[in-house]
Amino acid sequence: MTEFTKYTVSLNKNSYNIYIGRNLLESLNEFIPKESKYSKIIVVTDKKINKKWGKLIEKNFKKNLECEVISIAGGEKTKSFKYLEFIIEKILKIGVDRKALLICLGGGVIGDLVSLASSLILRGVDLIQIPTTLLSQVDSSVGGKTGINSKYGKNLIGTFKQPKAVVISTEMLQTLPSREIKSGYAEILKYALIKDKDFFKWLEINAKKLLKLDAESCIYAIKKSCSIKAQIVSIDEKESGIREILNFGHTFGHAIESLTSYSKKILHGESIFLGMYLAIKFSIFMKLCNKSILHSYIKHMQQIKIPFRVIDYNIKTSASNFIKHMKFDKKIKNGKIKLVLIKGIGKPVRLFIENEKNLKNFLKNELN
Repeated sequence: MTEFTKYTVSLNKNSYNIYIGRNLLESLNEFIPKESKYSKIIVVTDKKINKKWGKLIEKNFKKNLECEVISIAGGEKTKSFKYLEFIIEKILKIGVDRKALLICLGGGVIGDLVSLASSLILRGVDLIQIPTTLLSQVDSSVGGKTGINSKYGKNLIGTFKQPKAVVISTEMLQTLPSREIKSGYAEILKYALIKDKDFFKWLEINAKKLLKLDAESCIYAIKKSCSIKAQIVSIDEKESGIREILNFGHTFGHAIESLTSYSKKILHGESIFLGMYLAIKFSIFMKLCNKSILHSYIKHMQQIKIPFRVIDYNIKTSASNFIKHMKFDKKIKNGKIKLVLIKGIGKPVRLFIENEKNLKNFLKNELN
């Protein structure tokens, strides 16, 4: 039996387990609930991941079930109607019924796209997530959000669709470039800032080892991140309350991604580093917290050599244009921007911006 840690996302009939360990791909059947009830398995992945891991996954399942693999291009621009239609039509052409199981093998982009497809095909087929990037392992694979992008903003089209299981196998991280690892670290750092001061202290000491993929450090950080997200999602599945704190740094960050047309100029995690920096600074601007949190954040970013200012990425825009892109965010209510800010480490606060002039004045200084 493969060694692993298990966390449960408790959502009554939608509850599921997260399995975290090493070399879990070699015994995937152990993690599929009631495997015998499925008529066939369809694995959707991207072309690079398919070359590395596709045959192992296919071999695992073909012992007991018919298994088909579909691979598509990767990248943020894949999160579109074009690729959503392509996946759905491909799956329907293969021939499925409601007892088919869809397996998503990939990072956050593939995860969001395939999860959305699983909620639409025959009005819903079962899904299992096998995330392959650090970012998707600690964040996007857990929680049931699906989505594709619109020209008006990120993840504006989607559903809530909980998987039947999430299988996180850390050896898959070894093939990732350093930039992708650092991008994934943004979400780990976010969990510490919004929920756990002791975890933040641990990261201050261990982040360098984690970013070098030290096995013990990776396992600990992934477990900690998943446990925090599982607790929050179990309380608020549909993001109508406390789950909103998971968006710390994301309203600023998503605006930056939109401004750069979701290009490789800035990765999702990199935009979140910038977004968290701006959120902390705006929290100080609004007199919600003191400068010591900002100093801790800057010191940590400098220690691990991660750029965290807008100027570091040569992004040029006006405060008015930045706010326009912030307004494409799905958390806008009655035309008002809603931000997750911070009072202290482990003390997030949700705030509607009643006076956009304050935000505009703040951004004028930050974007120049």
